[in-house]
Order: sequence, then structure tokens, then C-alpha cells
Amino acid sequence: MSNENGPIRKGDIVETKIESLAFGGRGIGRYEGLTLFVEGVVPGQTVRCEITKLKKRFAEARRTEIANHVEDEQTPVCKYFGTCGGCMHQDIKYSAQAFWKGRQVCETLERIGKISTDTPGMGEKAQSSPLEYGYRNKMEFSFHGIGDSLKLGFKRRGSETDVLNIQSCPLLPEQCADIPALVRDYCASTNIGAYRHNRGGYWRKLVIRFSHHSGEMMIHLITGPAKSHHTIKGLGKLLEKNIPQLKSFVHSTRKGRADLATGERLISLTEKEYITETLTRTDGKEVNYRITPNAFFQTNSKGAEILYRKSTELAAPKAEDVVWDLFCGSGGIGMFMAEDVGKIIEIEVSGESVKSAKENAELNGLENTQYIVGNLASGKGLPEDLPKPDMVIVDPPRSGVPDPSLQKLLELGPDKILYISCNPSTLARDMARMEGSYKLERFAAVDMFPHTAHVESIALLTKTN
Repeated sequence: MSNENGPIRKGDIVETKIESLAFGGRGIGRYEGLTLFVEGVVPGQTVRCEITKLKKRFAEARRTEIANHVEDEQTPVCKYFGTCGGCMHQDIKYSAQAFWKGRQVCETLERIGKISTDTPGMGEKAQSSPLEYGYRNKMEFSFHGIGDSLKLGFKRRGSETDVLNIQSCPLLPEQCADIPALVRDYCASTNIGAYRHNRGGYWRKLVIRFSHHSGEMMIHLITGPAKSHHTIKGLGKLLEKNIPQLKSFVHSTRKGRADLATGERLISLTEKEYITETLTRTDGKEVNYRITPNAFFQTNSKGAEILYRKSTELAAPKAEDVVWDLFCGSGGIGMFMAEDVGKIIEIEVSGESVKSAKENAELNGLENTQYIVGNLASGKGLPEDLPKPDMVIVDPPRSGVPDPSLQKLLELGPDKILYISCNPSTLARDMARMEGSYKLERFAAVDMFPHTAHVESIALLTKTN
């Protein structure tokens, strides 16, 4: 080892055995009392790695050599793996990914939320996605450069600005495989550059949406507000000619600095303004969702069926229950569960999402749903005569439930809270805040994002008094 003559230092090469995977995707090893977080490793491997960051009790390291291989390794299918900032685990067999994701979530809940490992569902592997590849129903691509140097793809690993030019992605359905290259080549031919903050440019984001049920496709192009809109018509004709499943081509502009794949102003739309996705309940009944350009919908359709079925199973709703669904988006889990309860009240701050949710309820013939543009924390928009909920569903963003909303939730005091989370750290934090009022009754992890570090959690919390 390169540190034989003194204390470990940044740049040293050390050898360690990888014991497990931490939440976020890095492997955990040990060396002379230090915990090592190592990128690009598989549990069980013995690796040599370079220390890149050194703290008092832990260090970060980059793998330089695999000294001992393990059975759970596999060859990545994507040539961009390792440089692309998307997938973290294509080099780990999928069955092992599901095992480690389940373990990561439980360790996080135990460490931060002080949750007992005896809780039903804790300690089990994450339920696997039905599709390992081609599972995404939405994919966002970024533009960078100009002319022949124009890139369309994903951010390079470790970079906030550099875009890796991607021909296609194995997580995208095969029917969509040719779209990125087709769009990139056309946009490059215009000799108009990608959008850059305060420096002009035009092309910002390409969003592809695909229905796994109907095969319908939506392509959403987001540009800057500069007057280069004359180029869009030609792209629309090119896509219509080459993509037979294209049902909607949307062009919108975004003026804001934030690097988001949502349009602020609709410029043009061809054919339909939505595509339809269908999820099937455990009883075989189908629930239809109209997906509009900026709508939130679970990214893995087949995985969403697993997530929503498991959520309904854990919640065990009653036919007379009144259920509030917070952060409801375009309907999501509330609409999936509507036939099992007396009334679903969907609450969301986005007027566009609520409009979409209402249309989805009408599409499914639901008569026991109510949709409100409102804010639980402030009470704004909430009618005073709303019936008290027997259960509240929360499916917040990665940051978790804001503290003012959490306090209002505790004041409401429903018998059950069904908490669906994409971030076990904030789930654990929020459960710790509810300690004394609610306890974790049942739990499950569902892998909606194979080959990435992300995992969904379902927690059923019941009132303690």
C-alpha cells in the first residue's frame, strides 16, 4: 500500500473488501478504522481504490482495480455506463440490486427514524420492477453546443453542465430508440445553439413520453423564448414521417433560469394534447390516466402498478373511508384506490395538475372524487366543510413533507397515514417527527428504477392513541 510509511493521505491507494451498498449507490469498505465510500463497486469484491476525500472518520475513494470478483457482477449493457450520470448499478445483477435497495431503506429507517426491524416488511428485499430495461415512460434529454458540436443527452457523471451525447438509452422503450439521434441531427443542421443562461441560444430540453399500454408517444421540445420558432415545423414533419406511434408533438418555451424539463408557455401542439396510460388493479379493473406535457406521472408504468397495488394492500381501505390524497398530481394512487373507499379528496397546489386529475376522474367514470387546488399548511383553497379524513395519503417530493404541512397533518389526526416516498432519508426524518402520535405498522420497498440508486418506499402509519 502507498501509505506504509505514515498515516493515510489523500491520493493513497488502499485495499478493502466491499461489505455493502450505501443509499446513493456507493460501496462501503473499511480501512484502519475508517469507513470508505467507494464508487463503481459490487458488494463482496476486494478492490484497490484511491482516496479522493479524507475526513476524521470516513473517506471517499475511487476504485482503481478489482482484486477479487464476485458472482453478483455482470457486464453493463450500455456503452455510456460509468461516464453517464444516470445508471449506477448496471454492473450488478438485478436480483442483487433489489436485495441491496431493500436493505438500504431499512438501514436508513432504523438509523434516522429509530424504526424497529421487527416491523412487518422491514428487512425484505425491494419488490422488483417487472421490466429491467425499457421501463421508463418518460425520459428527459439536455442540449449543449451548436452546429456539428451540438450534443443531446444526459449530464456527464460528476458534472452539472457537461452533456454526454447519447444516441439512445437502454432504459428507454425500443420504440423510442431512434428519436434522440433524429432530433439531435435536425437541430444541429439549423446551426442554432443550445440555450445558455444570459448568453442566448435556443434548444433546451427534449422530453419523450411513452404509453406502455397503448404504445402512444408524445415528444415535447422545450426551447428558449428566442424567435427561432420557424425551425420547429420542419422537425415536427420529420418526426411525423419517421415515428408512426407519435400522437402528440408539443413545443413550449421556458424563460426561467432553472434547468427544468417543463414548459412555461405553450407555443404549438399537433394532434392530441395528451397520451393515455393504463394501470391494472389487483381485481383486474383498469384505471386510465391522460398524460399531458407537464404532468407528473410515475416514471415506470409497470412498476407503478406494483407500487399502487402494494399501497392499497398495506392501507387496507374500508368502503366507508374518507381519504385525503395530498401531493396528488394528476390523480395517481388516489384514483387507483377510489373504488375501494367512500370518498377521495385530492389536494394539490398546481392548478394544471388538478385540471388533469378532474379529467382523469371523468375518464374513469368516478363519482366519489373531489379535486381541490389548495395548500394544507396555509389552509388556502380548502373548503371549511371538508369531511375529516379516516386516512391521508402523502406522496411528497424528495425533500419530504414540509414542516408546516406535517404539523397540520398531525392536527387532522387521521387513523392512518399512507406515506409513499422516493427518499428514505426524508421518510425516516418525517416519521421521527411523528413519533408519539403515529407508529409504523407495515412497510414495503418497491424498485421503480432498476440500475439507478433510487427506490420507492411505502409506509403505513397508524395513530397511537
